[in-house]
Formats: sequence, C-alpha cells, structure tokens
Amino acid sequence: MKSLFFKSQSKSNDKGSRWGALAYPNFRKFWLATVMRVFALQFRIIGLPWLVGVDLDKSPGWVGIVALCTALPTIILSLPAGSLADRFDNRKMILWSNTASGFLYLILTCLVVFNVVELWMVIVWALVSGTLAGFVSPAQQAILPQLIDMKAIASAVALNGLIWNVMRILGPAIAGVIIALIGVGPSFFVTTIGYAIASYLLITLHLESKEKIPGKTKGAMLEGVKYVFSHGIFISVIGLSFFTSVFGGSYQILLVYFAEDILRVGAVGFGLLEAAAGIGAILGTIVSIKVGSGKYRGALISGGAAIFGLCIALFAASEYMPFSMATLFAGGFAAGIYLNLGMVALQTEVPDRLRGRVMGIWSITWFLTSVGGFFAGIVAELIGIQLTVAIGSLSVTLFAITVYLLSKELRLLKPLQISTDRNNVRS
Repeated sequence: MKSLFFKSQSKSNDKGSRWGALAYPNFRKFWLATVMRVFALQFRIIGLPWLVGVDLDKSPGWVGIVALCTALPTIILSLPAGSLADRFDNRKMILWSNTASGFLYLILTCLVVFNVVELWMVIVWALVSGTLAGFVSPAQQAILPQLIDMKAIASAVALNGLIWNVMRILGPAIAGVIIALIGVGPSFFVTTIGYAIASYLLITLHLESKEKIPGKTKGAMLEGVKYVFSHGIFISVIGLSFFTSVFGGSYQILLVYFAEDILRVGAVGFGLLEAAAGIGAILGTIVSIKVGSGKYRGALISGGAAIFGLCIALFAASEYMPFSMATLFAGGFAAGIYLNLGMVALQTEVPDRLRGRVMGIWSITWFLTSVGGFFAGIVAELIGIQLTVAIGSLSVTLFAITVYLLSKELRLLKPLQISTDRNNVRS
C-alpha cells in the first residue's frame, strides 16, 4: 500500500491552500528528489576543496581553478540547455543528468579510494560535472508548472529555495562530519547514493506528455534572449539576480577573511556567520510564501534587493561580531524574499514555449558568484576586502533603486491571480 505521501493527485482547493505545492504528489516526489540531490552536492562543495588542498597538497590557487572549472561550463551551457528544455521532456533531461552525475561521482570515489587520483583528473572531472549541471539547470526550473497548478507556483518556488537555504546550514556540517569519519574518497560515494535515490523518485513521476513546440531550431536560443530584453519585468528581475551574484555575493567568497583577519573569530565564528545568513534566508523564504501572491510584489522585489545591499555594506564595515551576525541575518532575510519573489514573477509571466530558455538565462546568474568572487579577490588585493565588499553590495542597492524607478512593469506588477489552467499563462 502506497504511503499517504504519494497518494493520488488532489485538486482540492482547501488542501491546496493549506499545503501549497506539497498538496501535489508529483511535486512532493520532485521536492524529495531535489532534497537528495542538493544534500549530495554538499559533498562536492566540501569534499572537492579538501581533496585538492589536503589530499593532493595543492595551493589555494588550484582550489579556485577547480571551482572555476565547475562553474564555467554551467554558465556557458545554461542558455543552449534552456532551448533544449523547451523542446524535450524535462523529466527525462533531469533523470539522465542525475544518473550520469551519480556515475561520475562513483568514478571519482574509485580514483580516490585506489589512490590513483591526480590533479589533471580532478580538473577534467570538474569540467564534466559542470557540463552536466549546466545541461540540467534550466529543466529543473522549467518543470515546475508541470508538477502543480500555477496557483501554487509561489509555494513551489519557495519550497525549492528552502532546500538550498537549509542545506547551506546543515549540509556542510553533516558532510564535514562524514568526511572526517570515513575519508573524502568514500564520502563521494554518499553523493552517488543521493543521486540514485533522486533518479528513482523522478522515474515514479506521472506527467502528461509535453506538447511539442513548433518552429525552427535555428535562432531558437536567441529568441529567449530577445524576449527577455524586450520585456521590462524580465530585464529587471534577471538584472537584480545578476548584480546580486556578481557584486553582492562576493562577500560569501571572502567571508573566511572577515572571520580570520577582521573579526578574529576563527573557524567557529566563520560557521556562526554562515549560519546567521542561512537562517535569515530560510525565514525570508518562508515569508515569501505568504507575500508572494499579494500586492506590492514589485516594491518587495526591488526593496528587498536594496535592503540586502545595505545590510552587506554594513557587514563589510563592521568589526563587532554580534553586529556582523545581525547584518548577515537581515541580508539573508531580504535576499530570501526578493529572490524567491523574482522567480515567481518569471514563472508566472513567461510563456510556456519560452520557459526553458528564460529559466536558462536566470540560471546563468546563479552560477556567477564564483566569477564575481574571482574578480573581487583581485580587487581586494588593491583596495582591501572591506571596501571591495561594500562597493559591490552598494552597487546592488543602487541598481535596485534605479530599476524600480525606471521599470513601469515592475512597479505595476499585479497580485498573483492565476487560473488553474496552465494554458492561461501569458503568451
């Protein structure tokens, strides 16, 4: 007998309003699959730097290069992958990518356990891993409307964001303990298991066949770009995400230096700073479920981004640990609101035929933090860490205010009122 958790799809308005996206069995399975995948990724985030810096005894520069090798293919491929997401079955794209990623981690496990791993192998592995991530990222966003009625999209976006924010706090701690107990090589096998469970859950999804999108493949990728630049709401929301990742997110890359050199709180303090930002983001994400369909969505998106920038600037100026934690908490809370509301705005405004391509462009911005951190590190050598982070974060605030003043579509963004018929999405 199947668990109640997976029983047949309910269309009850009462149940939907009470549980949001979790009222839909397909979304529950997809959400659990995402939990397993994101948890598995923590072992790459923690384990790969450990492998390169400790086991292979390489300099921090090589750790950064390996991270860049993971990020660059993802950034480059997100746009063409968005075009593929519009033309092919999103579930199958995610399933094949998860399966391939699981085997990829199994290969890395064997290389480390049998003590044959070398730096060039890790670099090649990182490039392939980034390629798979770039291939699947737009599909993971584009599939959401196939799992739920669009009236639950705000809940679905927030619940997906909640996974990343919770794992940001719990994931590294759990991964670090497991790596300490069994070693970095065997710990990568945990990632393989996570991807295997995620793949099984995806197989059990029951989705309607995706409608074939007519038209020529030539120029299809650029059609999404043209659409974004011809609609103010998309330029505004994606632009805010871009500025957040490239300029505002640099503090995450440089946070260890704040902990060690400025606040002088060591590894424990570093963990507390990360936790403060993560807890704030979790609470902001939860709040976004409540306010995501109400009035003043445009003001909340721009205002949240502006407040985020101000909070990170205050953090950059602080040399007092409690105040630093408070500013990171407030910044995480603001980011949790405006990034989730921005995603909801994109999902509800984009036509189905362009959903994958627009989500591909959105996905690119999420992976630019590593690139922004790379350049922030160079600038910090010239003008100092605190000034670098302050300038970057205040540029987010300035951009948010400018966008709100110039974008009529953002200012007049209406409350979320969507028919349960997915075909009524604007086209």
